[in-house]
Amino acid sequence: MNDPTYVEASRALALRMLQEGGDDATACLIWGWREVLSRYPTADEMLTLRDLLSKQLAQYQAAPAAAQALLKVGQMPLPPNADPAELAAWTNLARVLLNLHEAITRS
Repeated sequence: MNDPTYVEASRALALRMLQEGGDDATACLIWGWREVLSRYPTADEMLTLRDLLSKQLAQYQAAPAAAQALLKVGQMPLPPNADPAELAAWTNLARVLLNLHEAITRS
């Protein structure tokens, strides 16, 4: 999960979730979940996703240097208007999605 390529792929997914997912966090979460797992999340899964995003966002808002460090991993340039704390939080959420057993085995 900490391999630079994996972190960068997670950031790319996070950017797509934010850009293509919809107008609010819920829509973006559902979009990302469907892209990775090819199904809608359950109510419990959505609660877990919202909680994780909230905690990650608070963590990176409190530690901007940590957000910058995460976003420097890899070669993909950052969009100039990206909020580092928000993108770092979504990147970690995307890392979790990509690391789910269901995502890896598709069963």
